[in-house]
Order: sequence, then structure tokens, then C-alpha cells
Amino acid sequence: MVKLAVQLKATLEGLTDLKPIGDNFNWLFKVRCSGCREEHPNWMGIDATETRDISGSRGEANLVWRCQLCKKESNVSFDESFKRSSAAYTAEDSEEQRFATLAVLECRGCELTEFDPKAGAGVSIMEVETRISRA
Repeated sequence: MVKLAVQLKATLEGLTDLKPIGDNFNWLFKVRCSGCREEHPNWMGIDATETRDISGSRGEANLVWRCQLCKKESNVSFDESFKRSSAAYTAEDSEEQRFATLAVLECRGCELTEFDPKAGAGVSIMEVETRISRA
């Protein structure tokens, strides 16, 4: 299992903060299979309020995905120990040009390679830099 942090750095002009709207925010990622390294061609949405059953297990995950090439099943879950409700990129973060963590995800059998911060955002974002790093 790998824990990845979604971090954001942006220049906020005339804004006090930037954060996902609600728990049902649709986080969009590019996903790559850890087994065969095949990347899914489309953006995949992950909603923290939706869970799916993991086949062959009693567990659940926010995203359950089967690779089309090697047929391996992978899953991604939001780390419940990280408080997403208070996560935001603030004007202070912007002034000091530092990254802020917006979410932490647990990945099993797959890698999150890209994040689309503009999907469903409540404001227009001109310039933003994101990174996904090990938590």
C-alpha cells in the first residue's frame, strides 16, 4: 500500500482560499496499473462519499478499477486520518509560495500519475501547480 498526498501551489489574487467544495467533490486523476504499467486513457473520478466493494474481500474503497490489459484489480481510498474538511490552500500559502496538502489517498495495485485541480472548481484557475507525493 502506498499513501499519496495531493498537494497544490497557486497564486491567489483576490481570493482568500481555494478548497474542494464538500465531501462529494469529484477528484479527477490519471491512473496507472502497478502490475503492467498501463495507464488508463481517461481521467477517473474519485468521490469520498461513494464506496465500492473490493472483489474477494470484505473491504470497500472509493475507487475500484480493473486494468484492461492485465485484468488486475486495484483500489484507491481516501485516508480517513487526514481531515479533508479543513484542508485548504490559503492566501498565506500563496504569499509564501508553498504547497498545501488537500487530500491523502491509499493506493493498492495502482499509481495516481496526474491530478486535474480544475474539475468542478468554484473559481477560475489561471495558473496552478500540483504534485502527488508519498505521504
